[in-house]
Amino acid sequence: MSVKNWNFTKIDNILAKTLAQECGISQMVAEILVSRGITSYAQADVFLNDEQVLEDPFSLIDMDRAVQRISRALEQDEPIVVYGDYDCDGVTSTAILYSYLSMLGAQVSYYIPKRETEGYGLNREAIGRLAEQGASLIITVDNGISALDEIRYANELGLTVIVTDHHQVGEELPEAYAVVDPHRPDCPSEFKHLAGVGVAFKLVTALENGDYDSTLEQFSDLLAIGTIGDIVPLVGENRTLVRIGLEAVAHTDNIGLAALMETAGISPQKLTAQNVAFGIVPRINAAGRMKDAAIAAELLLCDDPERAQILAQEVDTLNQKRRSLEDGIMRDIEAMIAEDPSLLNNRVLALYHEDWHPGIIGIVASKVLERYGKPVLLMSAENGQLRGSARSVEFFSLYQMLTACEKTLTQYGGHTQAAGFSLPEANFAEFYRDIEAYARKEYPVMPAFSYEVDRVLPPQELGLEQIRELSVLEPFGAANQVPLFCIKKAVLRGISPVSENRHLRLKMQYGGMEITAMYFGMSTDRFLFRVGETLDFLCNISINPYNGREYLSVMIKDIRPSGFEQKKFFNAKAYYEMYRRDEEITPQIRHRMIPNRDQTAVVYKYLRKCGAYTGEVELLYSAFPMLNYCQYRVILDVLEELGLIRVSPLLDRIDLCDCDHKVDLEAAPTLRRLKGS
Repeated sequence: MSVKNWNFTKIDNILAKTLAQECGISQMVAEILVSRGITSYAQADVFLNDEQVLEDPFSLIDMDRAVQRISRALEQDEPIVVYGDYDCDGVTSTAILYSYLSMLGAQVSYYIPKRETEGYGLNREAIGRLAEQGASLIITVDNGISALDEIRYANELGLTVIVTDHHQVGEELPEAYAVVDPHRPDCPSEFKHLAGVGVAFKLVTALENGDYDSTLEQFSDLLAIGTIGDIVPLVGENRTLVRIGLEAVAHTDNIGLAALMETAGISPQKLTAQNVAFGIVPRINAAGRMKDAAIAAELLLCDDPERAQILAQEVDTLNQKRRSLEDGIMRDIEAMIAEDPSLLNNRVLALYHEDWHPGIIGIVASKVLERYGKPVLLMSAENGQLRGSARSVEFFSLYQMLTACEKTLTQYGGHTQAAGFSLPEANFAEFYRDIEAYARKEYPVMPAFSYEVDRVLPPQELGLEQIRELSVLEPFGAANQVPLFCIKKAVLRGISPVSENRHLRLKMQYGGMEITAMYFGMSTDRFLFRVGETLDFLCNISINPYNGREYLSVMIKDIRPSGFEQKKFFNAKAYYEMYRRDEEITPQIRHRMIPNRDQTAVVYKYLRKCGAYTGEVELLYSAFPMLNYCQYRVILDVLEELGLIRVSPLLDRIDLCDCDHKVDLEAAPTLRRLKGS
């Protein structure tokens, strides 16, 4: 794991104090609201008290045309096809619109393209088959806004197409009968952050003459799941819809959804947006990623309890397979880095493999991004073509990067921090050179992976009542994350392995009180710190009921020694990587990278005393306050070149080597190169 940047939000404490007094909330809650852009009583009142009024669905442009055309199709019993997408947003959108039209007695079916063979959105082959089967009206949900050629083809075949979508609009609108998308420049609706399922739900509500009470009662459970699944900002209308929907999920009469929750082990009594995001959404997505999203759609539409149990189990099995494939891809990536450790010195990490599942690489890219702290592009190879997914740190735009390197690509699209693309396999080497050149030109110092910290939490605010007050901020999700706190200068008092040493339970002394914190995914052999050390750590805090009592649940996100100077660390790391890439650095910087003999001896003696070190090699630097990070890494390079140690290419282990003779430090190639000899 790479060292992460802790970004502390600057808070106007005076403004927060005023907001706390006006709203009758704690200073802590007020500061979090201010940090998230909620600075007035009116804004806070809407946010905290769920007073967001849902816009008239007819405020979405072309909604009137869509309703008029669908109503005519219903009257004339025209065959209607709901054309969905294979992710959670698309599946729930399909289920809602199909269910509603079925209840009206429509002659309706649904179609969800297969991810592997058809890809995203409308395609000519599917349109042709639907036309042959007698379809008259196609209604897209969560797709269609970019399907210009496909919709022209549908028109040529005599089909009518209505587009409902929430993705960004290109320079040209499709030639559909109606195009309902809040991102249309001419759309007067005020709320622009709806998920695809939100737009589909608005269509259903418009068909019900704007009666939200009726449609929320029927569909708010699936609406909430799709909205959470698409990771749209949980603000404004989305926050209201998810709040209402979570209550409906907890008491759902959807047989398929209930079966899925039971299979996933989700208790309706403890339901949160996080349960949905990590328990329900991945299982729905797994159907589309691993086999066929129609399985998940059938599950959500199922009215037979026995069939629902079978489908829920199948979806769960597909999710387990998905997780297994993720683990396999991660092992492949580790092997690639072990074979070529210089990859980690690149500004951008780009890898491909013929055995990687194209439906999984996006998930894995997010994990690799967090692990190594730099933009990641992963690609699957098939028949000489590469299909890729990219994830990035904040402030490094993937879309701008792909645009700058488009000459080697066949297609690309996406946003600042997530993108998709494809290219001929023969172009990979040139493509990688181009993205490295772009990154070097535009980002001489690469932005680091950051955790956004809401605030430092003093001891007097670490209590049940203070943490309980955070519940007014729920539901948590995109643009309203679970608060991330920093606890500073806590003294480590105990380290206990949990679950066969897969996790740690840490006891800390903090301002006269003892706290227990869980550090998931950390083992005793990889944990750098010792009892008695003073540490800072980032954590999420909640309340956990147990045996009739309530306890604070502290989950550690990241940890480091108190006083760690991260600005100096990241500056030095950037220069070290520039040196390893043979980029030009000034003589002054080069001189500051060179350690002396005594400094080298300190590091070597420390490692000999440890016997071997397992853990984050980057963070071990904090054990040597007399060194800058460049000197520390140069020392490791020198010791390895002289055969004294072996550093894992993954930077997660340092082993001692047998050496029974004296060595000459000045003979190390790294020192000779730095000194210009």
